[in-house]
Amino acid sequence: MILKKTCVLIYVLIFTQAVLKGGGSVRALPELGEWSATGVTFYVARWLDHQPAWGDRNICKKPTDKPFSENTVSGSQLYAAAGATALGIGLIPNNDGWLKLSSYQHVKGLFETLTASFLLTNITKNIVGRRRPSYTHYPEDERLDANKSFPSGHTSISFAIATYSSLYALDYFGNSEKKSGSLIYATASHLLAAYVGYTRIIDNRHFLSDVIAGGLLGSGVAWLVYEFQQRNITSEKLTNDVARSALPFYMTVSIPL
Repeated sequence: MILKKTCVLIYVLIFTQAVLKGGGSVRALPELGEWSATGVTFYVARWLDHQPAWGDRNICKKPTDKPFSENTVSGSQLYAAAGATALGIGLIPNNDGWLKLSSYQHVKGLFETLTASFLLTNITKNIVGRRRPSYTHYPEDERLDANKSFPSGHTSISFAIATYSSLYALDYFGNSEKKSGSLIYATASHLLAAYVGYTRIIDNRHFLSDVIAGGLLGSGVAWLVYEFQQRNITSEKLTNDVARSALPFYMTVSIPL
């Protein structure tokens, strides 16, 4: 925990220096504030993830005595996918060029999407307190998680990644007449997200309604944050130098998370 806090502090200091060097002190405080809010949101969501649910309900009287199974897709794999997606948005040249404002803003937007989805998912899980399909056979060391079925966190994060990155790909790669690559990416990423949701059902971790709700939540948050960042791109006066100098921050921010 101390190491993670130290890493976060180092990243904040690096980013502050980057903004001051790249675009002057006018943008330092707002940008630092936005990143800090994202970090606080993440750690609040993580704290909620380790708290007991505020209810214990068997909604719709679904069976909760199915066999317990290990995760087919782990949380670490989702973190890796999020980090890889952020690096792709940040480093792959788009229609604007390499390391331009659009790349920087949408890396930030992706992290905001993931942290907001994580927070909303955990708040809902704790309020609803729905028992999982394998509630009866949940091991004691994971019992805290046994009644946090609705909605599916794995699915909300998967669809958040897929939706945000697909919107970005459709807007910033190819032209209005040549979108085949972006469409293939959007289809493939959503199929992968759907597969994650499917594994949550066959692993007896979630009901179908949990997965559907998680997918809608993640996609909805992604769309809202993407639109917010698109408006920022048209109104912000950040220079491309700021986007380039901030690269060390968003290349490494996924490591401690």
